Amino acid sequence: MLSALSSRGTVRRVLAAAALAALPLASPVAEAAEAAGAGPAAIAAADPAASADGPGEAPGTRGRNPTGWRLFSPCANNCAIAVYGGAFVQDSMADLLFKDPKPPFAWDYRSDDVLLAVSASRHAATLAGRIDVEPEIGFAHRFGRQDESEVWAAVYGRWRGFPWDHVVTTTFAASTGLNYAFSITEVERYRAAPADGERLLHFFSPEITLALPSRPEVELLFRFHHRSGVFGVLSDTRGGAHYGTVGLRVRF
Repeated sequence: MLSALSSRGTVRRVLAAAALAALPLASPVAEAAEAAGAGPAAIAAADPAASADGPGEAPGTRGRNPTGWRLFSPCANNCAIAVYGGAFVQDSMADLLFKDPKPPFAWDYRSDDVLLAVSASRHAATLAGRIDVEPEIGFAHRFGRQDESEVWAAVYGRWRGFPWDHVVTTTFAASTGLNYAFSITEVERYRAAPADGERLLHFFSPEITLALPSRPEVELLFRFHHRSGVFGVLSDTRGGAHYGTVGLRVRF
């Protein structure tokens, strides 16, 4: 009888092992690192395969949550810091987007009016499997002709999934939010005429990012940094200030 029971126990153990082997579990190395309390970076170092984008995932999509919101969860390739800068653009946004569209290298820049900015953002959710929702806060200072600081809080919608992502991982994003300048410069007063200008304006700053598929967490950033009254919708200040900028974003 003992022999029969032992044989049955062995069979059960074999069947259980086979069932577990069929499940898509993490590698033993990654499991051991996670059990020891290691963070995502340590797990990736212990087992690179555990941190790679999975089968069918687009480059740079690890850390995204397509099924729910994760605004306050720990960072895991879904938080980011960006630093960028550029020169003031004389053209109005209406001209650049609608009346006389032209590429950024053909814009009318002012070399005596520049902006440096830093922003912090994170991926909060994914809509329709393609559009990332990313809240962002930021600070910028203008140098030269204008000497003023501004802060903003906004939400970006970021489109992912371009057909050439296997060559250059590309995203396009646009924002809506509020931008507050600590004072109104003479440049903004002139552009706001006949209004006097406003400290609190709308923040609409479309951007394009490029990254290597092997390093999707490091992005080259091209942003049109813009604040205005939304053609008189938010305030009677139609014009504000905007800059053509280039920078770098690192996701962690």
